[in-house]
Amino acid sequence: MGLILVVYYSRTGKTRMVAEKLAALLGADLEEITERKRRGGPLGFLGACRDAFFGGRGDLMAAPATEGRQIVLVGTPVWAGGPTPAVRAFLAGAGLAGKRVCAFCTFDGGEANTFAKMAELVPGGLAETLALKKPAKDAGLDARLADFAERIRGA
Repeated sequence: MGLILVVYYSRTGKTRMVAEKLAALLGADLEEITERKRRGGPLGFLGACRDAFFGGRGDLMAAPATEGRQIVLVGTPVWAGGPTPAVRAFLAGAGLAGKRVCAFCTFDGGEANTFAKMAELVPGGLAETLALKKPAKDAGLDARLADFAERIRGA
């Protein structure tokens, strides 16, 4: 088990792709946040937006363990101007006190208050953040991720 853990929630695969790249750059362990509710298809998407808008927390299958980690990097897509319900549930119950918590988000529209909403659930707030609009189409993605990884490692 390494000192750095990258956790993420991804419905379409964009956030997963970024999480995998960051884990490789940081030499970190990688774990997916999964919830019991199915979010696939158009109805799943509508329900996801509703749950996110009202600040709901997902019912997690199993939360990634953070014991023994010094840095936890959390990735989320932006739903209705904030993090996903699954990420909210993870942040609320992960025991992050005393850890350096960093975050990244992926989005097509806007990031709105995603990091502020995440920081409310993290003792001490977020140390570093990175917002990525349409990461699969970002020609400079690898350079932005390398810079973010360096900021995480350098502090």
